[in-house]
Amino acid sequence: MQLADNPITKIIFEKLKRKDFTNLNHLIFNEERSSEFQYELLDFKVDITRQSLDKEIKRDLINLAKEINIKAKINELVSGAKVNFSENRSVDHFNLRKEERFKTQEWKKLQGFVQHIQNKNNFKHIINIGIGGSNLGPLMVNQALKSFYKTPEILYVSNIDPINISEIFLNCDPKTTLFIITTKSFSTLETLENAKIVAEWLSVNKVALNNSMVAVTSIKEKALNWGFNESNIFEISENVGGRYSLWSSVGMSIFIGLGEENYKNFLLGARTMDEHFINEKVENNIPIILALLRIWNRNFLNRNNHCIVPYSDSLSKLPSWAQQLEMESNGKGVDINGNTLKMPASPLIWGEVGTNAQHSFFQFLHQGLEVTPIDILIPRKPLKSITFKGSEKNHEYLFINAIAQAEALAKGSVDLINQNKKFLGGRPSTIISWEENTPFSIGMLVALYENITIASGFLWNINSFDQWGVELGKTIANKISNNKNDKNLTPAARKFLNEK
Repeated sequence: MQLADNPITKIIFEKLKRKDFTNLNHLIFNEERSSEFQYELLDFKVDITRQSLDKEIKRDLINLAKEINIKAKINELVSGAKVNFSENRSVDHFNLRKEERFKTQEWKKLQGFVQHIQNKNNFKHIINIGIGGSNLGPLMVNQALKSFYKTPEILYVSNIDPINISEIFLNCDPKTTLFIITTKSFSTLETLENAKIVAEWLSVNKVALNNSMVAVTSIKEKALNWGFNESNIFEISENVGGRYSLWSSVGMSIFIGLGEENYKNFLLGARTMDEHFINEKVENNIPIILALLRIWNRNFLNRNNHCIVPYSDSLSKLPSWAQQLEMESNGKGVDINGNTLKMPASPLIWGEVGTNAQHSFFQFLHQGLEVTPIDILIPRKPLKSITFKGSEKNHEYLFINAIAQAEALAKGSVDLINQNKKFLGGRPSTIISWEENTPFSIGMLVALYENITIASGFLWNINSFDQWGVELGKTIANKISNNKNDKNLTPAARKFLNEK
């Protein structure tokens, strides 16, 4: 059932004819709202008191989710059913966060390799070469938990632009650098072209490929044919989508950086959020509630973009990662049966780290004509490892800024003399906070956003696990590589290519 066909959708639209959420002041000063619009899971706190909805609409949204039996869909997903309909696949990334994984051969091989790398201690740099989900997820987590990394420096190469890889060659020693070639299909052009350049660099410097390169892929045969030994190939399931793959061997760089204990805590954080997502009733299920807010803002209030601002420099890559997660998963135009959607799916996701964002695009958020929902993410305390004088005061300023922006966006400010100083308010925000940036809390946060995306997909009745839209450009690029004068290209394209 598409969102447009859900009987609760019509009820909500009827109520919107007599409700006005352009001003939030009559809602946010209600004392009861704090208990009814705030949620907790261990040290995670989610505050939606400044969102543009009242108790009645919140209840209707919950009924919207119940009408499609969303809990049954979640149970079907985690049971191994083939919910990725267009590719006839199950969705397996949840299994990678379970304790049962630690008994598998996949885990034992990965664990043994990481221990070998750490014990041998010959490598000063670990370079992950991948693109999309093979880059953004590990890079984001690496940035988020860099204060826990005690091992070689971990770097990432994704772009086929030669300047990206040349910087690695300038700063790394071929004899003390390990390259992780991460490509699920082992056919990703950008990754394999960079891998060829690396292999040549190693060869020129008399370093054997299998002494300094490993492959992460779901197509072992292709990696073998490329030159990798079987012991240097780490397989991932075809049923783990790229943007959900950081939990697999794709996250080898995370495992190497964190070490086994911290890495297991990272998985435990994600598993804790999963268990909440699977077992908690809809009324208090944080990923479902936040997915309903995404649908509410996107489809009922016609707010087609969603901003994410983490008030933590360590989370600077999270908006980019969340952008790929949501827009590649839910940027679809048809439902699971191939029927054109009657209501659009997926907002445009964007954002930047605070407080930098305040001096950049917050002007647009406060006074632009479009209303943009915003997630404000903030650890309530600085890391215990940060001990310099003034660190606690700086973090207090950070926390105050986050709260102040949420208040200003919601309340606004009236200036009857100077319209340039008028803030309309009514700008919705959600504050998500936790104690501090630890492997456990970051694991929870990453799984939270994944599960919001999945729940949103269920509400839109779309397949959140394929990405056919990524393939067309790749196909045309391959054709151009073989024939720049292909008659299927436009005249302008042929002229541009041949004048280069």
